[in-house]
Amino acid sequence: MRGAGRITAITGGLPVLAAWLVGLSGLAETHRAVVDVLAEVLAVLLVVLAWRFRRGRLAVAALAIAVANFLIRGPLSGTHAEPGVAALAVILPVGLAVLALLPEQPIGRPLMLGLMAGVVVLGWLILALPTPAEDVASSGFLGPLSDLLVAPDLARLVFLIAGAFIALAFAARRGTFEGSLLWVMAAAALALLAVNSPHASTLAFTAAQLVLLLGLVEDSYRLAYHDELTGLLSRRALEEVLGTLVGEYAIAMVDVDHFKRFNDRHGHSAGDQALRMVATELQGVGGRGRAYRYGGEEFAILFPGSTAAAARQSLEEVRVAIASRKFAIRGPDRPRKKPDSPRKKSRPSRTISVAVSIGLAGSNPQRTTADAVLRAADRALYRAKNEGRNRLVAVGDRRNGAR
Repeated sequence: MRGAGRITAITGGLPVLAAWLVGLSGLAETHRAVVDVLAEVLAVLLVVLAWRFRRGRLAVAALAIAVANFLIRGPLSGTHAEPGVAALAVILPVGLAVLALLPEQPIGRPLMLGLMAGVVVLGWLILALPTPAEDVASSGFLGPLSDLLVAPDLARLVFLIAGAFIALAFAARRGTFEGSLLWVMAAAALALLAVNSPHASTLAFTAAQLVLLLGLVEDSYRLAYHDELTGLLSRRALEEVLGTLVGEYAIAMVDVDHFKRFNDRHGHSAGDQALRMVATELQGVGGRGRAYRYGGEEFAILFPGSTAAAARQSLEEVRVAIASRKFAIRGPDRPRKKPDSPRKKSRPSRTISVAVSIGLAGSNPQRTTADAVLRAADRALYRAKNEGRNRLVAVGDRRNGAR
């Protein structure tokens, strides 16, 4: 979802910083029995959640970090494991960068299953790399490969390039997973480049898994409380806020006029475009109003700490702004993609507009609950539609009030 990932991109560094500080303190060595397996335990949890939320890339990343942690604290913890650690420091950032560039797919898709199998195979190949104590000549192509991987500063260069790719992917998509990977890369660099103790490294890998979990929590929150089409807060978010309101406040209900007729005439794609345009205008409403997608073509605007009279001017301004906005509808014979060769000119796109009707109500001694204010605003909305649409009607207005 575009616009997501900000919380993870900002706060994801906290687990990484904590892992670094705890590693310096030596607590990882003291509690190694627990610390060593945390990354694998979190990986199991993340894979289950990734399957439930259809996040294949998350499952692959969690598995890759778990495999890296297993190798570092186990087979690659010896003094002669430099080629294996160097290989891990090259393969892991490249794999994470590839994940950032791939589209999201469910965990059961062939690509995701293939990537998960590839993680296991690469882990086995890393173990097969010859150590300095072994006969390089008898190791086939793995010998020269081992020499290449331990080249000075190669891993640091790979981390920098992979990190740049992930940053570009995050800038383009603003997704929670890409935001998570920024800090996962930092944790992986800490584990493989800056930490000498395998137990401190496994703490950094645990921080990487926690960052992935944080990203999933943020993504789940946005799915629950934000409308994907318009980017506005959802009805569920509004209902939770309504339960906390005290004192003066006003609620406006907004409905796009003749929206079914608009959809039937111009198509659902144009309808979505119209809803996004209306949402953009509602987001800019003054008077400290907060817009919500209530359902279908209906929106709600909450004015906490404000009266209906004070909110009225802001609503009139946004109603006029929506009615004045024009947008183009693609011509019916215009191709969706640019053709390879010139073709007969299509009929020009039509420029159209939409209008909204608004009902407004405020709290008072007769309307002491948010539900009562909401129902009153809804009644005022239907009155606005019955009186001709493209107008604002507040509770208490005279019949056939001015637009």
